[in-house]
Amino acid sequence: MQSTLLEMKNINKAFGATRALTNTNLVVHEGEVHMLLGENGAGKSTLMKILAGTYTADSGEIYWKGQPVKIDQPGAAHELGIGMVYQELELVGLMSVMENVLMGRPSTYGKSFFINWKDNEKRAREVLKLVGLEHIDIRAQLSSFTLGVQQLIEIAKALSRNASLLILDEPTSALTNKEVDTLFSIIRDLKKEGISFIFITHKMEEVFRIGDYVTVLRDGEVIGQTRAITEVDETAVIHDMVGRVITDFYPKVCNVQENTQILKVNGLSLRRAFSDVSFYVKKGEVLGLAGLVGSGCTEIAEAVFGTRKADAGSIEYDGRTIQAMKPDESLREGMGLLTKDRHNSLLLHMPIYRNVTLSNQKDFVTGRFFRLKRKELAAGRQFREELRIATRSVELNAGSLSGGNQQKVVLSKLLCAKCRLFIMDDPTRGVDVGSKVEIYNIINGLTAQGCSVILISSELPELVSMSDRIYVAREGRIIKELPKSECTQDNVMKYIAGGKEG
Repeated sequence: MQSTLLEMKNINKAFGATRALTNTNLVVHEGEVHMLLGENGAGKSTLMKILAGTYTADSGEIYWKGQPVKIDQPGAAHELGIGMVYQELELVGLMSVMENVLMGRPSTYGKSFFINWKDNEKRAREVLKLVGLEHIDIRAQLSSFTLGVQQLIEIAKALSRNASLLILDEPTSALTNKEVDTLFSIIRDLKKEGISFIFITHKMEEVFRIGDYVTVLRDGEVIGQTRAITEVDETAVIHDMVGRVITDFYPKVCNVQENTQILKVNGLSLRRAFSDVSFYVKKGEVLGLAGLVGSGCTEIAEAVFGTRKADAGSIEYDGRTIQAMKPDESLREGMGLLTKDRHNSLLLHMPIYRNVTLSNQKDFVTGRFFRLKRKELAAGRQFREELRIATRSVELNAGSLSGGNQQKVVLSKLLCAKCRLFIMDDPTRGVDVGSKVEIYNIINGLTAQGCSVILISSELPELVSMSDRIYVAREGRIIKELPKSECTQDNVMKYIAGGKEG
């Protein structure tokens, strides 16, 4: 029988009047992958931040290898052997791989300040070997590596502190399928060394692919009890997470207005990103853009919106040719971009209601300078209700929200700006199952009103199910247009992976 590594008993935590955790329990054994699941705002991150020493519990007990411990700061967690790998990696792109792995703990000569580079190189290579990166150039700048490699470097950084428990928060949200395969292979190897994992994800297929045990949180409480992964199925897990049965994960409604176009792109090119890209979007249509990381999908979307300036080509929007627009001009014209990284679209230090109305100056500013706060608050509350943003007050800062709720605020921002064309780059990244369905229903509602959506997604089932047509991009070029009747996962993957163009 596996030895108990960690036990968290009756953990309670409140932020003002908001109760985040109520008598929450968690037990993790040595050498297991423990899946921690729940909707956004269920308390997963709060519980893990208490374990990692970022937050302090209001009450409750933590036992490590059977002994009571006090974790009141990150250093205390590191000393025990607990490492946390956040969804947004805590690495420095301008530093070398070695400097990132050994960040803050370089070897020096005796008690001097002189760094022992030879010893540091040896230490870095030893820990990188554990994650299959023993052959990379440890002196190379971190930013020169793919996100998947950086994810493994972050894990190596935690292992360099002799971690025996790693908390992985949405570790695959921005990885390619190949990078996910590599990560899971590394996790299995580390399990054999007795290292344990707490794994947070919203992707159900990962739960059953890599997990050993599963605990579900809802509204800060454990639902049912921890169970072996062999004792549950997907339907039961989702029911525990959202409190209801979801029978249709992709509630697609076709609202395409044939023989109409809101956007037409002709021969758009951007050096080193994409070349000679042409496509069109109908009113009421969800147009999918499919491609691997580096295919140019994100760059194409950004060039259409104006965050990148194309070198050549033309764009027709709503019946007229437009010059290259800046983002604020695009918003005024009714074109909105929901970026892959929600933090690029939010001012986390500002109130939720202000974020919602920020992209619509004409309706919420008078005399060019004075903001209509009462009207802004009303709009913030309206979208909180419509999109079910989990917050007790829209006057709280956007940074206080969970990731999925932050994504809803970004969507509210575009809705408030009265956009007619929504460019959505991975809109459900890091969003729980229930919220995903809500976002899909919002998309249906938009197209029913005649609005159009360009959808980019790293989740192929989502892209195939929610799109009316799909363009496949590879190496910066559009290589295939697929009508709805041909939008299958196998078909899309065939062209993504190098099938015949046509």
